[in-house]
Amino acid sequence: MPAEKKDIILKAAVDIFAREGFYNTNTASIADEAGVAVGTIYNYFDSKDAILEEIFARELEDRLQTLEELSDRPDLAAMEKLEEFLFHHFARVKNNPSLGEVLVREREFPRKKSEAIRGYFYSVPQKLEELLQEIEEDSRIEIENPEISAAIIFGSIQGIMENALRKNNLDSLDGAHIALISMLKNGLRKQ
Repeated sequence: MPAEKKDIILKAAVDIFAREGFYNTNTASIADEAGVAVGTIYNYFDSKDAILEEIFARELEDRLQTLEELSDRPDLAAMEKLEEFLFHHFARVKNNPSLGEVLVREREFPRKKSEAIRGYFYSVPQKLEELLQEIEEDSRIEIENPEISAAIIFGSIQGIMENALRKNNLDSLDGAHIALISMLKNGLRKQ
């Protein structure tokens, strides 16, 4: 039951952060949204900041775990692994637009406050870089600079999410992974 309550609090926080913004939200409003007493929140989290950090930590850990699982799949070519990762990410955002809103709107907060979150933010592009190096070895696509290309993909992910949420067009996320793969195949090759 304790883990379930923590998840209820996190879901409520995501919903209210998405509607009101992090700075306009207090723990009492999170408690109301979750249907728990304010004191219950403090059984699981030290502060509102800790709640937001947990949201980011869980999402970034999910992305890293997905990349790890895909890297262990010999049945997929490296490009297919990247495509699967992108599909997974955009599907999670489409299935939970409030989460996407929080990830987009509040992305700078946890990087400034949390060393662990900063580590995750650096780990995902690093894993993407490793995957791009695997793509280069695995195919005829020569990638000029895998580190920069990984940063481009990571930034593109953010831009695609922002665009879909701003325009309230979550269906645009359905083909986003294909568009990024196409960009990689056609636009990031050595000249």
